[in-house]
Amino acid sequence: MSVQLIAHALLKHQGRYLVIKRSMIKRGEVNTYPGYYDIPGGRVEYLELPRKAARRESMEEVNQDVQLGAIVHEDSNVDEEKKLVFTRLVYEATLVSERPIILDPEEHSDYRWIESLKELKDELYVPYLAALLPKG
Repeated sequence: MSVQLIAHALLKHQGRYLVIKRSMIKRGEVNTYPGYYDIPGGRVEYLELPRKAARRESMEEVNQDVQLGAIVHEDSNVDEEKKLVFTRLVYEATLVSERPIILDPEEHSDYRWIESLKELKDELYVPYLAALLPKG
């Protein structure tokens, strides 16, 4: 069984958290959690440190240069079919400077700044966000 490390940035600015909606199709294939809200993040590349990956993913996914703080969440899941263990690290993050949000439509279709999950009551969101964001 292989291990895949994933690093995310929980970006908070002016009392609100940035969430991004996953596209239905990602690079020609059905996306993981299609149409769900998530936070910026992705795979840690070979010989890349998780903090660097979280910063890189924030730039790639939402055009935001972030400063990372403490790890605020960790979880692991087994994908028996792919024979993979996924481990996720989530860092608290703040903006280095304000920039426009630019999404890659191949990966994300929308974004929102929210204070709590209550604002996503009629939307889908990835399960681990329930452990990270205020309920409202």
